[in-house]
Amino acid sequence: MKPNAKILLIDHDADLVTVNTFAALREKGYDVVLATSDPDKGRTTGLPCEKISAIKSKFTRRAICDIHKVIKRAGIDIVFCASTSALSNCLIANIGTGAKVIGYRGTQARIRRLDPTYYMALLNPRTDHIVCETKDIEENLTNYIPARKLSTHPKPYSTEWVAEAVEHPVRADISPDTLALSYVGISEGRPHKGLHVLVDAIKLLNSRGVKTHLTVVGKASQADIDRAPENISFTGNRPDAVNYIAGSDVFVLPSLRDASPRVVREAQACGIPCIVSDIPGARDLILTGPDERSGILTAPNDAEAIADAIDTLKNDPSLRKEMSGNAIKNIIENYSFDKYVDYFCQVIEKLI
Repeated sequence: MKPNAKILLIDHDADLVTVNTFAALREKGYDVVLATSDPDKGRTTGLPCEKISAIKSKFTRRAICDIHKVIKRAGIDIVFCASTSALSNCLIANIGTGAKVIGYRGTQARIRRLDPTYYMALLNPRTDHIVCETKDIEENLTNYIPARKLSTHPKPYSTEWVAEAVEHPVRADISPDTLALSYVGISEGRPHKGLHVLVDAIKLLNSRGVKTHLTVVGKASQADIDRAPENISFTGNRPDAVNYIAGSDVFVLPSLRDASPRVVREAQACGIPCIVSDIPGARDLILTGPDERSGILTAPNDAEAIADAIDTLKNDPSLRKEMSGNAIKNIIENYSFDKYVDYFCQVIEKLI
């Protein structure tokens, strides 16, 4: 079908992948406009921009008025909102315009039916469609929202996005017989990230005499830092976090809940085998078939299972090599940016 929709992308909380997706839709012939409070965004995104007031809450009067004017003046057919705050403001701004509104859900946080703020966005009957990051998120939303309004497609990734990191990896200064492990995430105040479980796993390996070194990238709690053995180093937040992943032998995600972590895509794009908690969403990112393994799934909150998985990979370099190739193949075949753009084309055409 020939593109004929005028699309408004709300800049609030829209990440680079989302912005690039809608820039690609413009290249396909859709009339895409970015609504932003940052006048410099036009130069950095390549999209024509409409200036709106910053969205500061689920009801920001000035932003609502600005968005309403843009929808009416530009004859917008589709509005996409990457956050619930953007969605609730847009649903109010859209009253009387006839535009279709698409929301996004990327978290596994459960819906609280008695919380009225949910009816301002996700549970608002005027939300026309919701793009879900994982299938379990979609399944949960079907308890509250008609299934016809929901669809799922995980965000894409590309090996090209980590080419610089692969070319310039950052590796810990360790002996050749030591397995380099990496963890990336802000775990301070977020026990569900499971870093404490990984610290316990390293302690178990130390007691077995297994030589490893774990590099933790991202702000960690002081409690985890204080109880960590000497073969765990902490870098704090780093803009080059992916370079540390590329410099490791194995990436570990010990989360107790984590919808569809980008960092697992990054690790696989770098060709790094992954040890990932067997939890909804995160487990879907890993190939586990007998002929296509890209990592190992472990029971959540199980330090011994993580330690065993690390021990297995340390003692089997050929398995790590096999998983490395499968990890790259997984990203190329299953997380294609072009397929993500095509998915949005289908959602848009269905709505218009």
